[in-house]
Amino acid sequence: MKFFTLVEIYLRQIRFYLLTTLFFLVLFPLALIFNLPSFNTLVGTMTLFIFLDGFLSISQQISFMKTEGHLTLLYVSGSPKWLTAISTAFVTLVISIPLALMIVLISGRAIELNVNWVYLTATLILSLLGSVLLGLDLGLTFTQRQVNQLSQVLGLGLSFFAPTFVPFSSLPIYFRVPSLLEPTTYVAQALRSDLQGSFSWEWNLGIVVIIFISILIYSRASRRP
Repeated sequence: MKFFTLVEIYLRQIRFYLLTTLFFLVLFPLALIFNLPSFNTLVGTMTLFIFLDGFLSISQQISFMKTEGHLTLLYVSGSPKWLTAISTAFVTLVISIPLALMIVLISGRAIELNVNWVYLTATLILSLLGSVLLGLDLGLTFTQRQVNQLSQVLGLGLSFFAPTFVPFSSLPIYFRVPSLLEPTTYVAQALRSDLQGSFSWEWNLGIVVIIFISILIYSRASRRP
């Protein structure tokens, strides 16, 4: 019951800007893809849609709840901290995965694709979990003002300082190692394989490592008062 209560609380908080969110999550990516119809555009747009949505929105939402005392009330009422994380991730997955699949399906009218839907769904789930957990880490570790400032810088860095719109192999050698520090690198390259009908164990394993590191950071950050 506590799980569904937390889900309801989170849905109530996002309902006020749901239409705006749907515009930027669906209409804007589709407009970009159809105006610049290429495989690289689709991969880059999907990467930003999947990773940045969870990372930025969750970090700001959690920092707001922490600042307003909502998290404290939840903890005092007996809701475990890990349950808050799971409920937040659940809502993000339920909303984002169908939208992501719809974008790929519609984009198939403008771009020739060979999608393996099972592989794509697996990558979407892993990528969203990673982005949500990193967002939780950021929201729990910093104040709301700091999160708002950091999210702008990190959003730009995760978008354009990683090979989101180009293959990893096209990068110069001296850029490849630094780009491996970017979570979006793994998401983009895993999606690139899925949309070509194959599955990259190496890049998806990288996403799993990011999830594991995020859980370690979360376990430490959640102990803070």
